[in-house]
This record gives sequence, structure tokens and C-alpha cells, in this order.
Amino acid sequence: MKAYIFPVIALLFSAPAASLAANSPATFDAEDEEDRLHARILFPEVTGKVSVMLSCFSQVQANGRMKDTGCYTKDQYDQPYALAVTKAAKKARMNPALFDGKDRKVYVQFRVEFIAEGDQRDIHLYLNSGYEENIKAYGYDHIGGQRAIAGKEPWQNVCPKRAQFAVWLRIYLGEDGQTQSPSIVHASGILPTQTCQDALKQTALASQYAPAYDDGMPVPSTYVEIFGN
Repeated sequence: MKAYIFPVIALLFSAPAASLAANSPATFDAEDEEDRLHARILFPEVTGKVSVMLSCFSQVQANGRMKDTGCYTKDQYDQPYALAVTKAAKKARMNPALFDGKDRKVYVQFRVEFIAEGDQRDIHLYLNSGYEENIKAYGYDHIGGQRAIAGKEPWQNVCPKRAQFAVWLRIYLGEDGQTQSPSIVHASGILPTQTCQDALKQTALASQYAPAYDDGMPVPSTYVEIFGN
């Protein structure tokens, strides 16, 4: 599956209520409804029956703006839908993540579903990566965990800068935002050195996280993020 990087991505979640977790995730419910991602996505002009699900990601800034967003596409057929999302995201805002009482920049994963049948056009947004284990536990509409992004991260100093690589990093994320047991699965390109892999795990363990939420309450989950160049 080839990843086409576009500038952003989507659902309708309200911010979690007061909870046990100190850190809360970014959500799609920006104060101005016209600025919300869902309101800004235009359904591509298509005929016939359509069902497309995109997996997307974005860096949501402390002011709620979406940056460096992209969608993974299976083939060229998906590209108009990914482009519709990324165009919308350029002007969209999210409700920013909150860490220890302060707005923080976070890495957000979400999915956008386009459905067309007859004259009916529907767009559904899900604020999680669609990881099967979490879907089985909490359903399609849970809010996935989010990682706070610092400045320069450990892996960027030692991992390949020119040679292409991609790995999936998986880590257990508790309802309190604490992590343990990171593991790495090679996705594409070269296999990074052990030094690189250790730095990726160090990055994951040293980062702060907003935990996953289900029905407004923090829950344990498996957090998965792709790293590479």
C-alpha cells in the first residue's frame, strides 16, 4: 500500500468529560462549526455506488491547526478522496490536545469514510487509526491515543536520513497515559539498524500521550505509529 502525503484529515466527537487522565486528546469539535474538518470536506464528483475508507494522520498544533497531514491510498481511485480531505484540512481547525493544563502539539491518526449511493452522499470521520485490537474492544467510534510531539526526537539523530525506510512502532498505552513494551515491525524500505530501532523505542517511551477514550472515559489501548522517511 503506497502512502501519498497530502496536507490533512476526520469525525464528530465532543471533548471527553472530566476524567481520570491528566492529558486529553485533540478532537474534531472546534469552537466554530464552520471550521470543523467535517464541514469543510467536499465530496468528489462521482457517479454510481461508492464506499471508500481512508486512513489519515496529522500534526495538530497547539492552536488547533492541522499540519503535515496525509492519507494512505490503496490505488489511484482513492486519490480524489484523499485530496478532498487534505484541501479541507488546510483551513480546518481542531480542538487542541491538553497536557497538564496546556495546549500541546500532537500526532493524530484518524479515518475518513466516503459513501455514495444514488443521490445520497455521506462522509463519516473516526478519530482513531482503526487498529483491529482497539476496534474489537471499543468499537469504531472510540478516540485513539495521541502522542505529544516535542522538538528534535531521539530517533531523528540516528535513523537513516537518505535511505528509505518505514517501520510500525507498537506500544501498550495505559488509561493513565503511561507506556510500556514497545515493539517494531518492518514495513518497507531498508531494515533500520538496531541503534535506530532502540532510538525509536526510546522516543516512544519518553513521549507524553493522551490515552484512548471510550464513552468519555480513558481506557487502555495499543498505540501504533509509523516512522520513516
